[in-house]
Amino acid sequence: MNKLMPLKIKQLFSENPEIGRDELARKADISNQLARYYVKLNKDIQRASTDGSIKRGVALFDIHAPDHDKRSMSIVYQFLEDFKPHMFVLGGDQMHLDCISHHNKGKLRLTENARLKRDYNKFQSEILDKFDNILSARCKKYFMIGNHEYWIERLIDDNPQLEGLVEIENNLNLKDYELIPFNEVLTIGEVNFIHGFYTNKYFAEKNVRIYGKNIFCGHLHSNQVFTSVSPIDTLPKSGVGIGCLCNANPQYMYNKPNAWVHQFMFWYEFPDGSFTYYTPIIINGKCVINNKVYIGKV
Repeated sequence: MNKLMPLKIKQLFSENPEIGRDELARKADISNQLARYYVKLNKDIQRASTDGSIKRGVALFDIHAPDHDKRSMSIVYQFLEDFKPHMFVLGGDQMHLDCISHHNKGKLRLTENARLKRDYNKFQSEILDKFDNILSARCKKYFMIGNHEYWIERLIDDNPQLEGLVEIENNLNLKDYELIPFNEVLTIGEVNFIHGFYTNKYFAEKNVRIYGKNIFCGHLHSNQVFTSVSPIDTLPKSGVGIGCLCNANPQYMYNKPNAWVHQFMFWYEFPDGSFTYYTPIIINGKCVINNKVYIGKV
Protein backbone atom coordinates (compact mmCIF):
# COMPACT_ATOMS: atom_id res chain seq x y z
CA MET A 1 0.00 0.00 0.00
CA ASN A 2 1.34 3.44 -0.93
CA LYS A 3 2.10 5.56 2.12
CA LEU A 4 1.56 9.29 1.70
CA MET A 5 2.49 12.04 4.13
CA PRO A 6 0.97 15.53 3.77
CA LEU A 7 3.38 18.30 2.81
CA LYS A 8 2.69 20.19 6.04
CA ILE A 9 3.71 17.14 8.10
CA LYS A 10 6.82 16.61 5.95
CA GLN A 11 7.87 20.20 6.55
CA LEU A 12 7.54 19.79 10.32
CA PHE A 13 9.71 16.67 10.26
CA SER A 14 12.20 18.49 8.02
CA GLU A 15 12.46 21.31 10.55
CA ASN A 16 12.73 18.91 13.50
CA PRO A 17 13.36 15.23 12.64
CA GLU A 18 13.03 14.28 16.34
CA ILE A 19 9.67 15.97 16.90
CA GLY A 20 7.41 13.96 19.22
CA ARG A 21 3.76 13.11 18.76
CA ASP A 22 2.45 15.72 21.23
CA GLU A 23 4.34 18.59 19.63
CA LEU A 24 3.44 17.32 16.14
CA ALA A 25 -0.24 17.12 17.06
CA ARG A 26 -0.18 20.66 18.41
CA LYS A 27 1.73 22.26 15.54
CA ALA A 28 -0.14 20.37 12.79
CA ASP A 29 -3.51 20.67 14.55
CA ILE A 30 -4.20 16.94 14.31
CA SER A 31 -5.18 14.26 16.80
CA ASN A 32 -2.57 12.51 18.99
CA GLN A 33 -3.51 9.22 17.35
CA LEU A 34 -2.80 10.56 13.86
CA ALA A 35 0.39 12.24 15.10
CA ARG A 36 1.56 8.90 16.53
CA TYR A 37 1.01 7.31 13.11
CA TYR A 38 3.04 9.99 11.29
CA VAL A 39 5.90 9.77 13.82
CA LYS A 40 6.10 6.02 13.25
CA LEU A 41 5.81 6.45 9.46
CA ASN A 42 8.62 9.03 9.47
CA LYS A 43 10.88 6.66 11.42
CA ASP A 44 10.08 3.84 8.99
CA ILE A 45 10.89 6.07 6.01
CA GLN A 46 14.15 7.27 7.53
CA ARG A 47 15.16 3.70 8.41
CA ALA A 48 14.37 2.49 4.89
CA SER A 49 16.27 5.40 3.32
CA THR A 50 19.30 4.64 5.49
CA ASP A 51 19.49 0.97 4.58
CA GLY A 52 18.84 1.69 0.90
CA SER A 53 15.57 -0.25 0.66
CA ILE A 54 13.67 2.64 -0.95
CA LYS A 55 14.71 2.88 -4.58
CA ARG A 56 14.34 5.78 -6.96
CA GLY A 57 13.39 5.65 -10.63
CA VAL A 58 12.98 8.00 -13.59
CA ALA A 59 11.08 7.36 -16.82
CA LEU A 60 11.20 9.47 -19.99
CA PHE A 61 8.95 9.12 -23.02
CA ASP A 62 8.97 10.47 -26.57
CA ILE A 63 12.19 12.44 -26.82
CA HIS A 64 12.05 12.21 -30.64
CA ALA A 65 15.65 13.35 -31.16
CA PRO A 66 16.83 15.34 -33.03
CA ASP A 67 13.47 17.10 -32.72
CA HIS A 68 13.69 17.17 -28.92
CA ASP A 69 12.92 20.17 -26.73
CA LYS A 70 16.33 21.28 -25.52
CA ARG A 71 15.10 23.21 -22.47
CA SER A 72 13.05 20.24 -21.27
CA MET A 73 15.97 17.89 -21.75
CA SER A 74 18.22 20.31 -19.85
CA ILE A 75 15.83 20.09 -16.90
CA VAL A 76 15.90 16.29 -17.11
CA TYR A 77 19.73 16.29 -16.97
CA GLN A 78 19.71 18.61 -13.96
CA PHE A 79 17.12 16.50 -12.16
CA LEU A 80 18.99 13.25 -12.81
CA GLU A 81 22.09 14.73 -11.20
CA ASP A 82 20.08 15.66 -8.09
CA PHE A 83 17.86 12.58 -7.87
CA LYS A 84 20.49 9.89 -8.58
CA PRO A 85 18.04 7.16 -9.67
CA HIS A 86 18.57 3.44 -9.16
CA MET A 87 16.38 2.75 -12.23
CA PHE A 88 16.18 4.64 -15.51
CA VAL A 89 13.64 3.97 -18.25
CA LEU A 90 13.68 5.30 -21.80
CA GLY A 91 10.07 4.58 -22.69
CA GLY A 92 10.18 4.55 -26.49
CA ASP A 93 10.45 6.99 -29.42
CA GLN A 94 13.79 8.20 -28.18
CA MET A 95 14.59 8.96 -31.83
CA HIS A 96 12.30 10.46 -34.45
CA LEU A 97 13.86 8.72 -37.47
CA ASP A 98 11.84 10.68 -40.02
CA CYS A 99 14.48 9.87 -42.65
CA ILE A 100 13.05 6.33 -42.87
CA SER A 101 9.44 7.10 -41.96
CA HIS A 102 6.78 5.41 -44.08
CA HIS A 103 4.87 8.70 -43.77
CA ASN A 104 7.60 10.35 -45.85
CA LYS A 105 7.84 7.68 -48.53
CA GLY A 106 8.02 9.37 -51.91
CA LYS A 107 8.24 12.83 -50.33
CA LEU A 108 11.83 13.56 -51.23
CA ARG A 109 11.83 17.20 -50.10
CA LEU A 110 10.98 16.14 -46.51
CA THR A 111 13.98 13.81 -46.30
CA GLU A 112 16.48 15.92 -48.24
CA ASN A 113 19.97 15.65 -46.68
CA ALA A 114 18.64 13.33 -43.93
CA ARG A 115 20.87 10.37 -43.08
CA LEU A 116 20.15 7.47 -40.71
CA LYS A 117 23.76 7.08 -39.58
CA ARG A 118 23.98 10.78 -38.80
CA ASP A 119 20.81 10.54 -36.65
CA TYR A 120 22.32 7.62 -34.72
CA ASN A 121 25.60 9.43 -34.12
CA LYS A 122 23.90 12.63 -33.02
CA PHE A 123 21.58 10.83 -30.59
CA GLN A 124 24.53 8.95 -29.11
CA SER A 125 26.73 12.01 -28.60
CA GLU A 126 24.12 14.61 -27.67
CA ILE A 127 21.74 12.56 -25.51
CA LEU A 128 22.73 8.98 -24.72
CA ASP A 129 26.29 9.85 -23.70
CA LYS A 130 24.96 12.57 -21.38
CA PHE A 131 22.71 10.05 -19.63
CA ASP A 132 25.61 7.64 -19.25
CA ASN A 133 27.87 10.35 -17.82
CA ILE A 134 25.27 11.40 -15.23
CA LEU A 135 23.87 8.04 -14.14
CA SER A 136 25.63 5.79 -11.67
CA ALA A 137 27.28 2.64 -12.97
CA ARG A 138 24.93 0.74 -10.62
CA CYS A 139 21.80 2.30 -12.15
CA LYS A 140 19.64 -0.25 -13.97
CA LYS A 141 18.84 1.14 -17.42
CA TYR A 142 16.13 0.15 -19.89
CA PHE A 143 15.69 1.11 -23.55
CA MET A 144 12.15 0.45 -24.78
CA ILE A 145 11.44 0.23 -28.49
CA GLY A 146 8.72 2.66 -29.57
CA ASN A 147 6.84 2.75 -32.85
CA HIS A 148 9.44 5.12 -34.34
CA GLU A 149 12.34 2.78 -33.51
CA TYR A 150 10.24 -0.05 -34.94
CA TRP A 151 10.41 1.67 -38.32
CA ILE A 152 13.88 0.13 -38.54
CA GLU A 153 12.26 -3.31 -38.76
CA ARG A 154 9.94 -2.08 -41.48
CA LEU A 155 12.97 -0.75 -43.36
CA ILE A 156 14.62 -4.18 -43.14
CA ASP A 157 11.39 -5.88 -44.25
CA ASP A 158 11.55 -3.78 -47.44
CA ASN A 159 15.34 -4.06 -47.76
CA PRO A 160 16.50 -7.35 -46.19
CA GLN A 161 20.03 -6.76 -47.47
CA LEU A 162 20.36 -4.16 -44.68
CA GLU A 163 19.87 -6.71 -41.90
CA GLY A 164 22.77 -6.51 -39.44
CA LEU A 165 23.69 -2.98 -40.49
CA VAL A 166 20.91 -0.60 -39.45
CA GLU A 167 19.46 -2.03 -36.22
CA ILE A 168 19.31 0.10 -33.06
CA GLU A 169 21.58 -2.24 -31.12
CA ASN A 170 24.19 -2.20 -33.89
CA ASN A 171 24.44 1.59 -34.02
CA LEU A 172 24.01 2.79 -30.43
CA ASN A 173 26.06 1.91 -27.37
CA LEU A 174 23.40 0.05 -25.38
CA LYS A 175 25.64 -2.45 -23.60
CA ASP A 176 24.46 -1.18 -20.19
CA TYR A 177 20.78 -1.10 -21.20
CA GLU A 178 18.19 -3.85 -21.23
CA LEU A 179 16.46 -3.65 -24.61
CA ILE A 180 12.66 -4.02 -24.34
CA PRO A 181 11.06 -5.18 -27.64
CA PHE A 182 8.23 -3.27 -29.29
CA ASN A 183 4.86 -3.56 -27.52
CA GLU A 184 6.27 -5.62 -24.64
CA VAL A 185 5.63 -4.66 -21.02
CA LEU A 186 8.45 -3.62 -18.70
CA THR A 187 7.59 -4.46 -15.08
CA ILE A 188 9.54 -2.99 -12.16
CA GLY A 189 7.94 -3.85 -8.82
CA GLU A 190 4.29 -2.85 -9.19
CA VAL A 191 5.06 -0.30 -11.92
CA ASN A 192 4.38 -1.42 -15.50
CA PHE A 193 5.53 0.45 -18.58
CA ILE A 194 4.46 0.23 -22.22
CA HIS A 195 5.30 2.67 -24.96
CA GLY A 196 1.60 2.81 -25.84
CA PHE A 197 -0.52 2.00 -28.86
CA TYR A 198 -4.13 2.92 -28.05
CA THR A 199 -5.04 6.33 -29.47
CA ASN A 200 -8.65 6.68 -28.36
CA LYS A 201 -9.87 9.67 -26.34
CA TYR A 202 -9.66 7.84 -22.99
CA PHE A 203 -6.53 5.78 -23.64
CA ALA A 204 -5.46 5.75 -19.96
CA GLU A 205 -8.76 4.12 -18.98
CA LYS A 206 -8.39 1.54 -21.75
CA ASN A 207 -4.85 0.71 -20.69
CA VAL A 208 -5.75 -0.01 -17.06
CA ARG A 209 -8.88 -1.91 -18.14
CA ILE A 210 -6.96 -4.13 -20.57
CA TYR A 211 -3.87 -4.74 -18.43
CA GLY A 212 -5.55 -4.70 -14.99
CA LYS A 213 -2.36 -3.26 -13.46
CA ASN A 214 -0.75 0.08 -12.76
CA ILE A 215 0.29 0.98 -16.27
CA PHE A 216 2.29 3.97 -17.54
CA CYS A 217 2.66 4.90 -21.19
CA GLY A 218 3.77 7.61 -23.59
CA HIS A 219 3.06 7.68 -27.33
CA LEU A 220 0.31 10.32 -27.37
CA HIS A 221 2.49 13.05 -25.82
CA SER A 222 -0.27 14.14 -23.45
CA ASN A 223 -1.01 13.66 -19.77
CA GLN A 224 -4.00 11.56 -18.76
CA VAL A 225 -4.86 9.60 -15.60
CA PHE A 226 -7.60 7.07 -14.91
CA THR A 227 -7.85 5.13 -11.65
CA SER A 228 -9.89 1.95 -11.25
CA VAL A 229 -10.80 0.02 -8.14
CA SER A 230 -12.35 -3.39 -7.50
CA PRO A 231 -14.38 -4.63 -4.52
CA ILE A 232 -12.17 -7.74 -4.62
CA ASP A 233 -8.82 -5.94 -4.72
CA THR A 234 -9.28 -2.66 -2.88
CA LEU A 235 -5.92 -1.16 -3.86
CA PRO A 236 -6.39 1.34 -6.71
CA LYS A 237 -4.83 0.75 -10.11
CA SER A 238 -3.99 3.67 -12.36
CA GLY A 239 -3.51 4.08 -16.07
CA VAL A 240 -1.25 7.07 -16.66
CA GLY A 241 -0.27 8.78 -19.89
CA ILE A 242 3.01 10.69 -19.63
CA GLY A 243 3.76 13.70 -21.82
CA CYS A 244 6.70 14.11 -24.16
CA LEU A 245 10.13 15.77 -24.27
CA CYS A 246 10.02 16.73 -27.95
CA ASN A 247 9.21 19.86 -29.89
CA ALA A 248 5.52 20.55 -29.24
CA ASN A 249 5.02 22.05 -32.69
CA PRO A 250 7.03 19.96 -35.15
CA GLN A 251 7.04 20.65 -38.87
CA TYR A 252 4.78 17.73 -39.72
CA MET A 253 1.99 19.09 -37.47
CA TYR A 254 1.76 22.27 -39.59
CA ASN A 255 0.75 24.38 -36.54
CA LYS A 256 -2.20 22.10 -35.77
CA PRO A 257 -3.44 22.58 -32.16
CA ASN A 258 -2.57 19.66 -29.89
CA ALA A 259 -2.66 18.59 -26.25
CA TRP A 260 1.04 17.78 -26.02
CA VAL A 261 2.79 18.63 -22.75
CA HIS A 262 6.43 18.48 -21.73
CA GLN A 263 6.59 16.04 -18.84
CA PHE A 264 8.47 13.10 -17.33
CA MET A 265 7.97 10.72 -14.43
CA PHE A 266 9.88 9.79 -11.30
CA TRP A 267 8.94 7.35 -8.58
CA TYR A 268 9.95 5.82 -5.26
CA GLU A 269 9.73 2.05 -4.83
CA PHE A 270 9.17 0.57 -1.37
CA PRO A 271 10.66 -2.81 -0.37
CA ASP A 272 7.37 -4.61 -1.08
CA GLY A 273 7.27 -3.28 -4.67
CA SER A 274 4.61 -0.66 -3.98
CA PHE A 275 5.39 2.88 -5.04
CA THR A 276 4.53 6.56 -5.16
CA TYR A 277 5.03 8.52 -8.36
CA TYR A 278 5.24 12.11 -9.56
CA THR A 279 4.84 13.58 -13.06
CA PRO A 280 6.16 17.17 -13.18
CA ILE A 281 4.99 19.26 -16.12
CA ILE A 282 7.49 21.65 -17.69
CA ILE A 283 6.00 25.03 -18.64
CA ASN A 284 8.00 27.40 -20.84
CA GLY A 285 11.23 25.63 -19.89
CA LYS A 286 10.65 25.77 -16.15
CA CYS A 287 9.30 23.54 -13.39
CA VAL A 288 9.47 23.12 -9.63
CA ILE A 289 10.29 19.77 -8.01
CA ASN A 290 10.68 19.30 -4.26
CA ASN A 291 10.75 23.09 -3.79
CA LYS A 292 13.63 23.49 -6.25
CA VAL A 293 13.17 25.60 -9.38
CA TYR A 294 14.60 23.97 -12.52
CA ILE A 295 15.23 26.24 -15.51
CA GLY A 296 16.05 24.67 -18.84
CA LYS A 297 19.01 25.87 -20.89
CA VAL A 298 19.23 25.81 -24.66
